[in-house]
Amino acid sequence: MQEPTGKVDREELPELQDIKVRGRSLRTWVISAGVVLLVISAAFGGLEKAADETPQVGAGTAIDAGQFEVTIERVVVVTDLKPLFTPDDGGVLLAVVTTMKLTDDTGVTPPRDLIRLIDVPGVKATEAALGTTNQRDQTPNPVLTPDRGEIVAYVWKLPKATDLPKEVKLTVQGYKHVDESVLDHYEKWNTDKIAAESTVTVKDNTK
Repeated sequence: MQEPTGKVDREELPELQDIKVRGRSLRTWVISAGVVLLVISAAFGGLEKAADETPQVGAGTAIDAGQFEVTIERVVVVTDLKPLFTPDDGGVLLAVVTTMKLTDDTGVTPPRDLIRLIDVPGVKATEAALGTTNQRDQTPNPVLTPDRGEIVAYVWKLPKATDLPKEVKLTVQGYKHVDESVLDHYEKWNTDKIAAESTVTVKDNTK
């Protein structure tokens, strides 16, 4: 009588590709199921939700920023905007001119970081505008009123008049309305995701 060895003879176990289910190998069934899963996944946007892409918007297009509707009209470089804004020695001012409308029913001054510049020499990406002014009467940091469009310029200092960008990339911050804040129970607008990005040609008005 043969003593048990504790080992199982490999020939007694069928290989994966030899196992049959309804006339097809188990390996074929596994591959087929994987293909079906990928097809279904693709139809519904993938196994994981893709990150929302920031809309790329050209000049002249209205941007829904929640509390504000912002249209980037143009970007200009000027020697100064006296008496409101004056550049440092050897520098100039860069102005992002917008048409802005308030969507809320309460007048408010648009925040200085509503618009930010990206990769502009001499301006940090986290640097808010020096200030704002409207075209109508050159009021600094003007208050927007409901249902009335206003041409508002966001102004930054550029350190070198000899190193002007040909175009600038900028972002418009989005805001989300909250009926009742968790902290103070007041109605308010909180910062949300970036509403849009825009790349705009710079007009040199220093000459």
